[in-house]
Amino acid sequence: MLSPSELKLVKSKHIGVQMWSVRDYADKDPSSTLSKLADMGYNEIEGYKYEKGKFYHWTPAEFKHELKNAGLKMCSAHTKIDLQSWDTQHQTLTDAMKQCIDAHAELGVEQLLCPHIDKEYRSLEDVKKLSDILNHVGMACKKAGMQFGYHNHDFEFVKEEGKFLMDHILERTDPKLVIWEMDLYWVVFANEDPVAWIKKYPGRIHAFHVKDMADTPARESIEVGDGIIDFADIFKYSKLGGVKYYFIELEHYRTTSLEGVEKSLKNLKKIVKS
Repeated sequence: MLSPSELKLVKSKHIGVQMWSVRDYADKDPSSTLSKLADMGYNEIEGYKYEKGKFYHWTPAEFKHELKNAGLKMCSAHTKIDLQSWDTQHQTLTDAMKQCIDAHAELGVEQLLCPHIDKEYRSLEDVKKLSDILNHVGMACKKAGMQFGYHNHDFEFVKEEGKFLMDHILERTDPKLVIWEMDLYWVVFANEDPVAWIKKYPGRIHAFHVKDMADTPARESIEVGDGIIDFADIFKYSKLGGVKYYFIELEHYRTTSLEGVEKSLKNLKKIVKS
């Protein structure tokens, strides 16, 4: 449990957790998992479990009630967006994509994000097509009262036609409609400097994914504070980037996923406070 002063810090900095981190628990018992996260001191989560109008097995209204009971808010969410999200015949977003946007808006999500591009759609031609679609999703999200954005991995930091794919995406999308959720781990994994990218796109980076990197040959992710990423230095540039949200995410952990996100929260609030 965090102290009252520590809880105040977490709330003021919008420190949350990406639910993918604890999917092994949440997919089996989402209610209990939400309560455990709240008990740790989290008050915000970032979702990913949406399908056909529902979150886990709940409607938006039902899930909103579950979150309220746990003392949590889902202020951000990841959802699948690809070339099939666009109806080429009618030149509009598909009904499924529109339903997805409406469901997240009903839930009260502030920020909706494209989390990934499947390997078969990473050619420059397809990335350009997707970027155009992202603009349309961004406009629809804006009309629904949400901000839209893109979340990176490491593959965006390869060059095509003299530019990184990340540059192609950001340059082809409207900064007002498509912000960047920078996954700090994947930027470092790609041997790039997060600070340099923040300086390159000031005001565009509204959220950080915070997960650390192990000092091993595999450089796998590790609990925040136990690795080699200098978060304290990166966070000095949060204001320049426009960062509002800090979402802890774990893909690997040394104990259990729940213990991992609890330890990460305790360590992150110390880094943010320092």
